[in-house]
Amino acid sequence: MKRNVYAIIDGQAGSCGKGKVIGQFALEKKIDLAITNCMPNAGHTFEMNGKKRIFHNIPVSSINPNTTLLIGPGSAISMETLEHEYENNKDILENREIIVHPLVPLIEEKHRKYEREHIKSGSTFKGCGAVYAEKAMRLTDNFFKQYKNIKASNDYYKILFDYLKNAKMILLEGAQGSDLDINHSGHYPNTTSRQVSVAQMLADSGISPYYLKKVIMVLRTFPIRISNEIYDGTYIYSGNYGKSKELTWEQVSVGTYLGQYPTVIEENEIEEYKSFVKDLTETTTVTKKNRRIFDFDVNQARRSIEINKPDEIYLNFFQYLDESYEKVSGDYRKIDIDKYRREYINWLESELDTPITMLGTGSDFKDYIDRRPYLRSLRK
Repeated sequence: MKRNVYAIIDGQAGSCGKGKVIGQFALEKKIDLAITNCMPNAGHTFEMNGKKRIFHNIPVSSINPNTTLLIGPGSAISMETLEHEYENNKDILENREIIVHPLVPLIEEKHRKYEREHIKSGSTFKGCGAVYAEKAMRLTDNFFKQYKNIKASNDYYKILFDYLKNAKMILLEGAQGSDLDINHSGHYPNTTSRQVSVAQMLADSGISPYYLKKVIMVLRTFPIRISNEIYDGTYIYSGNYGKSKELTWEQVSVGTYLGQYPTVIEENEIEEYKSFVKDLTETTTVTKKNRRIFDFDVNQARRSIEINKPDEIYLNFFQYLDESYEKVSGDYRKIDIDKYRREYINWLESELDTPITMLGTGSDFKDYIDRRPYLRSLRK
């Protein structure tokens, strides 16, 4: 049996830069087929040559014009979001067929309203959990049919099975992050409404695990959670990140400028430098509110590693350890990476028992340091 399915999953609580990694993989590896099971509570950004594209339901792999695109039954679609997403990426999507599983439910205002009235933990309140529950109770017959060249079709399985038998590479594009998993993250009730794992990605797509070839996990140097501020300006607790310390964006910004780990930055240093260092504060793609940022929790990362068993790690936001590495790219062996950053990489790789193959250094898909040649040389 051919093993030709590759999975890219966020190993933390989202916003690790999956869109960048997926797009890079789709272009460089010439993916034959890509599948997503996304909802409008997830936003994936791909940047190339200064142009940013944001995807919610449509596969990021659409940036490769030769990739066949499927939207699986684990998805839920808001027509307003999908139409906006399509029009913003019309230049690469027009006359491009995207096949949708016939059991992808449509999110309505009643679903968003229900969540605003009932969810008391962290949420984007996009109606995803509510429509998912309605589908699970077999209470809906309102499924996606068509928008432009995006069409629901019973041919979903025929296309999928043909590619599983004959294609060289199939890519499963993960949504959200493993540390938001409703069952396995340890963060309930501050989670998303479903499971987030490689096993679930396969199940949602209708793919046997026997086809799985490789898992790439995307991590970031300092994980994030969504804001405690919700849609109406009030505050609710959106959860922690394992047992790690919550940082301030001022700490991270000054630490990046000084090339020092933010947990050792003194308060007087923050006051001295914060007025002129680059403000690194991030906002979420979906809610547009400031993200909360945390120190790296190795034990929490190990849980994600054990559940998903990645073959390799793509470590994004490496430049947050020292701004001198921002947008640096090339062969790891040929880049002057200082002793402390090398020690950090080696420590993290050892703790997670998984090779770190890429170091993301910026938002463009070409902003990365490639450690693969270095790791291959160690095996010789």
